[in-house]
Amino acid sequence: MSDMKTEQRDDTVPAASPSPVENRPAGSFGRVLKNRPFLLLWLAQLLSQTVFNAANYGVIALVTAVTHSTIMVGLAIISFTLPAVPFSLLAGVYVDHLNKRLVLWVSNALRAATTGLIVLALLWDPHLLIPLFLLTFLISLITQFFTPAEASAIPLLVSKHDLAPALSLFSITLTVSQALGFLLLGGLITALLPPFQLSFGLLRIQVVSFDMLFAIVAFVYVICTLLILAIPKRALQQQQSAGPDLLRSLGEQTWKIIRHDVREAWAYVRGDRQLLLALLRVSFVSVLLLVIGEVAGPFVVNVLHLPIQDLPLILAPAGLGLVLGGLLMPTLMRWLGKSRTIAVGSLGTAAGLILIPLGRLLWSRLALPVPGILFYVGTVTFVVGVALEMVNIPAQTMMQEQAPEEERGRVFSFQSMLFNTGSIPVLLFAGVIADALGVETVMYVVAAAILGFSWWAARYSHRSVVS
Repeated sequence: MSDMKTEQRDDTVPAASPSPVENRPAGSFGRVLKNRPFLLLWLAQLLSQTVFNAANYGVIALVTAVTHSTIMVGLAIISFTLPAVPFSLLAGVYVDHLNKRLVLWVSNALRAATTGLIVLALLWDPHLLIPLFLLTFLISLITQFFTPAEASAIPLLVSKHDLAPALSLFSITLTVSQALGFLLLGGLITALLPPFQLSFGLLRIQVVSFDMLFAIVAFVYVICTLLILAIPKRALQQQQSAGPDLLRSLGEQTWKIIRHDVREAWAYVRGDRQLLLALLRVSFVSVLLLVIGEVAGPFVVNVLHLPIQDLPLILAPAGLGLVLGGLLMPTLMRWLGKSRTIAVGSLGTAAGLILIPLGRLLWSRLALPVPGILFYVGTVTFVVGVALEMVNIPAQTMMQEQAPEEERGRVFSFQSMLFNTGSIPVLLFAGVIADALGVETVMYVVAAAILGFSWWAARYSHRSVVS
């Protein structure tokens, strides 16, 4: 398809980059960043994904500060994860038949406008959370169209020689933006910006740090819109655009295909015990990360009795542990083997979740300084981050190895749908337990669930090998 699109370009317009050269050597980060249209798209990705994650942090932190309820935090997380369940595959099909440049700039413009509505809603009543949840859901829904449009635009902007470094750069940026947005930017803005008052005659409006966070996010989305509009139209020229009848037909066909593929994928996965086990392990870790994100805020506010702005002091070490764990995994897997690495990682995660409340209890009994408990919890969450990667990466590797190439895409789509669907009842259950019995009780329950799942997985794996 990309070759057909290239043939339709004007002879004076570069097909893949500003100055293509035949038989050029393998691509590099430096060369793709010199490609102005690609640079504009990459900057739009970096900025938009960073503020998207910062806004998600803001939603969690704001709900924690207003309600102190873990189940409400769970609903907040569901509000920005739920759209991925039914709409991600459908959006991908639509985007294939729409103008990529149009989808990209309209998506950013709509996210800017919707985030602006969040600011207005918070200024009107900062304790009214229903508009926040609905608007967050809408932003996540819009993002389901932005992401595939962005991915499919990359091959249109770079030559085939530069495609590998371009895709690698986008993948790295996605991970970095998650850390920058959720662990750094959101926390810094809410911690450093003091509240102030705006006066309009007799009307006085109190502006707090959360209002400023969402206002900054909306402004950055506007910048991203302008970056996309700065990309020449011909650089993202389409072979064809879809009309209303085709889009309606695509929607009907896609739902049928999704239902058919889900049934076939489940039948295929169920027939391969090792593949099913790897898929369940990957999904288990993904859900576990969401549960940790759900209880982290209430733990800081309700248990440690610290401001929500201190949340990054606990989450940042966990993020660092995830990164370090990813770097260490190839060596550890060669040394221990995938199964032993998963077993050690599961035990380490469970032990970390038990040590956090036990350490907090000991700290309070000994009346030790409060900053020390933050250092202790941060150290344990760092270890938990490494341990989680000891489960996640070997399980993902096993899933890649077990799934044949022709079924791999379907298997990974099924895993994503399973994770997003399964996370909803788990988050709600964890929220109910936390509000009824305390956040630390959830940590003990999750640790027990990890140990129980690990015991079952070991027996299931052994039966699979024997049979």
